[in-house]
Amino acid sequence: MLKDKKNQITTEAAEAFDAFIKSFKEFETTKIERIKCWEFMNCNQAQCRICPAYTKSAGRRCWLVAGTLSGTKPECTHCKMIASCKECEFYQKIKKGEI
Repeated sequence: MLKDKKNQITTEAAEAFDAFIKSFKEFETTKIERIKCWEFMNCNQAQCRICPAYTKSAGRRCWLVAGTLSGTKPECTHCKMIASCKECEFYQKIKKGEI
C-alpha cells in the first residue's frame, strides 16, 4: 500500500512537471544583454582599457569599482567630471530600473 502511494505521488509530480514544461514551450529563454556603462557613455577603447569597470566586467555596477562610490579615488573619466556617481545619468537610470 505504501509503495502504491509513493508511485502515485511520483506520477503526480511527473505529470505536474510535464504540464509546467508544456505551458512554457513557446517561452523564449534567450539571455537579454543589458547595456553596460561604457556603451551608454560611448567610451573609446583607450578609456575602456584603463577603466576598472570594464576590466572587471562591472558595467552594470561601475560606481562600485571605478566611481565615486567605490571607496577609492574615482578612475572613470566621466566620474572625474562630476561630484558623485549619484549625479550620473547611467547610475540614475539603473537605480530607477529604466535600463
